[in-house]
Formats: sequence, C-alpha cells, structure tokens
Amino acid sequence: MKSKYMWNLIENNNKEIEKLVDKHKFSTVMATILANRNIVMDEDINRFLYANRDSFYDPFLMKDMDKGIRRILEAIDKGEKITIYGDYDVDGITSTSILYMYLRENLVNVDYYIPNRLEEGYGVNNEAINKIGEDGANLIITVDTGITAVEQVEYAKTLGIDIIITDHHECQEIIPDALAVIDPKREDCNYPFDMLAGVGVTFKLIHGLSIKLKNTDIIWKYLDIVAVGTVADIVPLVDENRIITKLAFETMKDTWNIGLKALLKVSGNKKEDKITASIIGFRVAPRLNAAGRLGDAKRGIELFTTSDKDRAAYIAESLNDENIKRQELEKSIFDEAITIIENTIDVDNTKVIVVAGNNWHHGVIGIVASRITEKYYRPTIILAIEDSVASGSARSVEGFSIFDAIHSAKDILNKFGGHEMAAGLSLDETLVPVLRDRVNLYANQYMDDNTLTPKITVDMEIGLNDINIPLIEEIIELEPYGVGNPEPKFICKGKVNDVRKIGKESNHLKMKIDYNKYYLDSIGFGMADYYDYIDIQRDISLLGTLNINEWNGIKKPQIMMKDLDINNEYIKTIDDYYYKYTHIKKNNYDNESITYLIKENVIPTRKEFENIYRAFLLLEKQKKEEIIVVKLLSMLKYHDANKLLSVLICLDVFVELNLLEYNISNYKLTFKLNKGHKVQLDESLLYSKIS
Repeated sequence: MKSKYMWNLIENNNKEIEKLVDKHKFSTVMATILANRNIVMDEDINRFLYANRDSFYDPFLMKDMDKGIRRILEAIDKGEKITIYGDYDVDGITSTSILYMYLRENLVNVDYYIPNRLEEGYGVNNEAINKIGEDGANLIITVDTGITAVEQVEYAKTLGIDIIITDHHECQEIIPDALAVIDPKREDCNYPFDMLAGVGVTFKLIHGLSIKLKNTDIIWKYLDIVAVGTVADIVPLVDENRIITKLAFETMKDTWNIGLKALLKVSGNKKEDKITASIIGFRVAPRLNAAGRLGDAKRGIELFTTSDKDRAAYIAESLNDENIKRQELEKSIFDEAITIIENTIDVDNTKVIVVAGNNWHHGVIGIVASRITEKYYRPTIILAIEDSVASGSARSVEGFSIFDAIHSAKDILNKFGGHEMAAGLSLDETLVPVLRDRVNLYANQYMDDNTLTPKITVDMEIGLNDINIPLIEEIIELEPYGVGNPEPKFICKGKVNDVRKIGKESNHLKMKIDYNKYYLDSIGFGMADYYDYIDIQRDISLLGTLNINEWNGIKKPQIMMKDLDINNEYIKTIDDYYYKYTHIKKNNYDNESITYLIKENVIPTRKEFENIYRAFLLLEKQKKEEIIVVKLLSMLKYHDANKLLSVLICLDVFVELNLLEYNISNYKLTFKLNKGHKVQLDESLLYSKIS
C-alpha cells in the first residue's frame, strides 16, 4: 500500500537553526520549526511567540484609511446616519457585527444591510443602495465586499451617498472611485500585511477610529469576534492574523459576547475546552454560516449584537437546527454531483472539474465544491443553474490560483471575484462547456506537474527517543495552528511493536513503536485500512504530529499519525522475491531454478505444505477470501522475505492438484478453496520436481 501523500521534507537551514539555539536557547526541534517558517529575526520571533496588543501595525499605514476615518468622524459630528453594507458569510457577518457594535457604543446613528444570498447574490447592488438612501443614510461603509462595485459607487454618487469600501479581496483592473477604498491588496497600498480577512480590515478601521476618538481600550474585546471571521475565511494565520487569533483564543473560553458563548455551547464546546482554529472552523463557523446559506444572515449579526441571553440562546439553537438541514442538503447535492462527475468526466485527464446542476441550492454549493476538491484533489467549480444562468463557487488546491484561472475566461462571465483558493462567478448556462474548456486550457499551461498530487510538508525527521513532554510543551507555543502556520509535522522511524484497530467501527489505527527499547504510542484516525499491510517487528516510517495524552493524571507523549510509509526494505525484498519466482515459474523450474531454491533453503517440507493449507482453511473459516502477503507470511510465522518462495511453491502445487485457485495483485492475495476430494502431494509434477 502506497503512502497517501507526497512527503515534502523541508531542507533545513542549519546555520540559522544553530543561531536560534545559541541565542534564544530553543531546542533544536523548535529552532528548526521557526527557521522553516522564516521566523529568525528577533522582531519576527517576538511578534510570533510573544504577541500582544502593541504588536499590531499602525492602521493609518493602510491606503485611504485616513480619508475614510475623516469622513466617518464628520458623519458622527453631523449626526448623519451610517449604514454598514456587509456580506452573508461568516467573514461578512463578523465584520458587520464588530463595526456596528463599536459605532453604537460611540452613540452613532448606525444601521446595517446584508443582501439576501438567494435573491440578491454577492456584492453591492443598486436596489440596495436605493433602499439605504430612502432610509436616510448619507454614508455607506462596505465590509468584506465592494472592491468590484465600480458601477454601484457611481450610482450612489447620483443619489448623494458617499461610500467607503473596506475589503480584502483581489483588486481588478479598475478600482471603484469611492470616497475611500481600504483594501491591503491594492497595488498602491504599502501596508505591511496584505492577507487580513475582511473582518481584519474592518478591525483596522475600528482601530484607527479608536485612536482618533481616544478610546482604544474598548476595542480589544472585539478580537473574539474578529478571530471567528478570520479562521472561517481560511486566511493564513501568520503576522496580524496570528496575533488576532492568539490573543482571542486566550479569552474566548469565557468570552464576553453572549452570542458567541451560546454558539460555542450548541457547538458542543465545554467551558474547559481549549479554543483552537479547528473548533472555530469545523464547529462554530458552519453553524454561523448556516444563517446566510439557507436563510437570513442578519440572525448571525443579531446573535453577536444582542444583550438578551435568552434571545442569544434561541438564535444559536435555530442556527444549529439550520446547520443540520444544511448538512442534509449538502449531502444530496454532493451525491448528485459525484454521479455526474463519474458518468461524464474523465477525472484522470481533467485538471479542473466543472460541474453544473439544475436548481442546486446556492447556499451550499461552496461547501460541495470544497468536498469535491478534497475527494479528487482537483480545483473544482460547482454551478447552480437557474433561469438560464449558472452561478456558483470555486475551490482550489495548493499551488494553483483558481481566481487567475477564472479571470482568464472573464470575457464570458457575467460576474466573478475571489482569491487564489476560492472564488465566485456567474455566466450564461450555454457557456458552461466553454468555461470548462477555458479553465482547463489555463491549467494545462500554468499548472505544475505535481500540483494534483496531495502533499504534506514535513518540518524534520525526529528520533523517537527525542520525543518527550517538555519538547511538546515547547512546540505548543506555536499555536494557534491553521493555514500558513500548520501544526509541525515530523517523520519518525522505528519497529512496530504492536498494532491494532480501535474505535466502535474499528476504523482507527493504534500502534506502539519501538526504537532501541524506547516505546511510543501512535494513533491514526481513519487509518485502519493500513492495518493489513503492517507486520510486527518490521521497520516503519510514520508522518505525524506530536501531542500529549493525559489519562488519570498521567501524561504521555504520542504521535498523531497522518500517513505511513510501509514500502520499506522488507516490502521491497518481498517484491524482489515475487519477481524472481515469476521467472522461475516461466522457466518451468529448470535445473538452475531448482539449484537457486535449494540455496535459498525455501523448498517446502511436507509439514510446511500442511501448515500452509491449514492457514487457508482457517482464513476460509473466518470468511476471508483475501489476505495481504505480508500478513500471510506473519500468520505463518515466516520472518524472512525469501519464505515467500516457499508459499508460492505450495500454492502452485495446490493449484495443480485442484485444491485452490489464487491470484496476487498489489500485495494482496485472493483465493478460493476447492474442497471435497483427497489428493496426494506425489500426484503433483511440480512437487516431484522439487522434492
């Protein structure tokens, strides 16, 4: 069985590692991880490991921040109404919530507007601007949206409405002529960090306002909400994104925000649980996202902004129920999409999967795109067709910009936007085949040969005897992990001392690994399919992360396996002997072959014939019709790879005597016993030749 991933071991910079060990007294492992992430300068180390509120950059370094804040302060002084125009995903909901709460806390006349995902779609639209103007607003502040709203900004001007855009998406050729356009991805923006989520940009706006209003001390509580949007939008958890999440996760367990507290509770999170990016990304975010996917995203904003505990609990429960419905709907569309792919697309020869379906729910196709990308490890575009228009979401794999691929077909699109790993788009239904051809043409030109092979980046190889509690506690200082700051991964080698399947459905793997009598437990969730390929007392390479297993007050280090390499020397030697046997068989057991078999001491005895046949009887009794070759040798207590020759000789004698049929493919032996008649070994010509 092959490893599921390509293992990319980082080439370590030994000089930098030695400097970090000498100067900062880090362990070699910790120094290696930091060097691998290019965190070697004192300032970078301090920002990464010892982040605090003073670590944030000056918000006024961002292009147009000063212009935007001047206009907001003017609106506050004049008592003008301000409307926040947000988006319906988690990033948009959290962005809207924190700006709304901060302005309201400063007694500003403020409202918010979230477009209906199903009726209005993504982005700013003229009808919404009309409504906002009719409701008395003179100033619109967009959050997590607006960078493509060129036409809409011009329309707002005709109504006498100023627009300040805050966004984090990729800029296109023309930037809207708004009063201020605050987006760190602008080419003319010199802000030190351009990978903030939309909520991160919104927080910088609040930070700038608080400096001018001299109330900076009140803004830090919002980091709890900022962290939710940051993690949910899958931006790299480095630089300011890391500072946001690191500080927020320290306080979020007992968060001040009753809505977030209620959401954590319905997500199954206990007060004592450590907050991680995984908890936010896989528990909290999907429930919050359900607000905008299937219903009204305003419920998410009300959840964060309400001061009524009962109302917060009610909204959180409703979002939980909505998330269950979302999961059911998502599964239905996913299954339908898979059927289309399997029946109409040659996946092996397709680099970008494009699938369209009638009346698929727009609220979940982004998640379906993510799942299909994960299943086939290919960039995927999922489109829902309604009223002759195909609109949907795209997701990508590391190393390929789906935004650039879609941009290459911009002339056939009605609308598009996004970034390297995710995008949204719409086009006429008839042009879907053209889109498929165009994005695959782009991929054929710009996609590297290894892009479509799943990869795991490995920090270093580490000895089992170097793994201990103090080392793991040192590594924990690198949390929170996420995109851009992955949990450190290591290659460990040793002998398999024990292996078994665990879990209610026996779908997990547990091994005890031995290196010079130093034993370490390893757990692999969902990795039970490796079990039959693993032989006790054989060398094995594990790829995994390190953690501490605490049980009854006792702490032990353990490896959390992500992948295994069982194609070790023993397996390769078995391959060699199988190849040799095929030649022996092809040469019809000539004298040279018999001499070789005698030299290898693998001519089976009568007792061995009996034991091997009984082994197959036992397998049949256990209702097994196949077995991995390694397991068969282990079952027969054969520890030398050359004993495969003994087994194969016996099997061919049994075939000649019509006792069984067998086939070997990819290390797996399948067989069928033919019982009901007695035979003598001497009746076999092959047996007579070798005996």
